[in-house]
Parts: sequence; structure tokens; C-alpha cells
Amino acid sequence: MDSSLIQKVESLLRHVAEQEILSRFKNLGEGDVTYKSDHGDVVTTADLEAENRIREGLLKLIPDSHVIGEEEAFNTPDIFEKLNDHKPVWIVDPVDGTRNFCDGKSCFAVICALVLDGETQMGWILDPVADACITAQKGKGAYLGPQKLTHSFVPDDISSMTGSVGECIQNRLKKRKDVTLPERFVRYHCVGREYMDLALGKIHFALYGGKMMPWDHAAGALMVEETGGFVRTVDGKRAYSPLRQGPEERLLIAPDERTFDLLVQTLTSKS
Repeated sequence: MDSSLIQKVESLLRHVAEQEILSRFKNLGEGDVTYKSDHGDVVTTADLEAENRIREGLLKLIPDSHVIGEEEAFNTPDIFEKLNDHKPVWIVDPVDGTRNFCDGKSCFAVICALVLDGETQMGWILDPVADACITAQKGKGAYLGPQKLTHSFVPDDISSMTGSVGECIQNRLKKRKDVTLPERFVRYHCVGREYMDLALGKIHFALYGGKMMPWDHAAGALMVEETGGFVRTVDGKRAYSPLRQGPEERLLIAPDERTFDLLVQTLTSKS
């Protein structure tokens, strides 16, 4: 993969975010917000317009490629078959954390990943409000601007860690007296911003489940691994793959394998 793509895609994401997302932040008009399903998933004009603009830009960079965007995939579920092609595939979440965006909260992100033959080769997560973008290339590290990111904090035990888990698990753990709990639980409701803080070491672990859609995890999992973190499924300890979107997957991000094993025992124990 051409390393110059890192800067070209970052520039594209920044430009589209300024034009289509930030211009609408705290400025959504009547009709700019709709619902994708009965589950209350929201979509805004910013999501739709940003995804279209990003798709156009990415196809100019690599004309012989595919683009899988979150909003298009909702209406075209068989689009995931493109991941089985041998052409490069871009995976895009134009506004991750749309509910936060709608509520005027600054915790949202733009996510993009480049996948080839089922493996993530490059990733970008942009926080438009903070004007910060983390990039990663497989085997070449993760960067915040010119700064290469590495995990410098490996905790002695879980009690000194901050972690992101769902509220149900948080409540279950807090009722127990027989386990060592993390120092702090968080949940941003924006997985892109959580992956940024995982790569920066501000969050030490995270447990994700559900449908495991690739626009949520492909870029972030690569970033954490490139900083030296450990990313595996809870069941089977498999490496993350954008080819698997099944609800049976649970992905655990940890500083290292030893901590991963400790966290599995704590977070999955039912006693």
C-alpha cells in the first residue's frame, strides 16, 4: 500500500468534516434528522452528505476499489460481499456517535479503514471538534500527527485501570464483592473516540459486542495493535477480522495478553 495514502485520506476526511459535519453541528434544521429503523437509530443529513463526499474522494484515490459506508449498507445489506473481492475495500463511518452529534455533544468521530483480502491495512479516526486524527498502517505503527503512539502503561492489576464496558456489565460487576473492579468505567457512546483514547492510553481496556460492524472496529483495532495493545475475541481468542459481523463476537481490547486473560476472568464470570 502506498504510504502517501495516509496523508491524502486524512486531508479528505478533514475537508469533508469541515464542509458537511461541523457546519451542521448544533445547527441541525427540521428534517435533518430521521430514523433508520424502529430501534431508534438516528441518521442526519451530515451522515448522508459526508458519506457521499468521502466515497467520491476515496474512489478518486483508488478508482479500482469498493466503498462500504454505514448508511449505504443499511439499505444494501449484501454490500458486505465486496469484502470477499480481491480489490481494495474502503470502510467508512461518516459520523460515528450520531446520537451525541444530534444532542450537541462534541464526542463524535469520522472513521475510515482500508481493507485488502480481508485484512485491515490502514485506518483513520478523526475527531473534528478537537481537530485530531489518529492514523495507522499495518506493520508501520499508529500516529497522532508526527507522534508515534506506543503503550507505556501496563497495569499491575485491574484496580488501576479505566475501561469501557456496557452498562449491564458495569451494574453486574458493581454488585459483586468477590472481584477486583477497575478504578473507573466509561462509555462514550462513540466507539471511534474510545478507540482514539485506547490508542492514546487514556482508556486501558474495552469490551465490545453486538453486531461488530466493521466501520466501528476495523480502523480502531488496527490502531491499538500498532501501539502494542492486544485485541482478540473473548471466545476463541481470535484476531479481529472485518469479515466477521456476527452477533456472537465479543471483542476485548487490553494493554497486553496477560491483562487480557485477567479481564476475561473478571468481565465474563457470572458468579
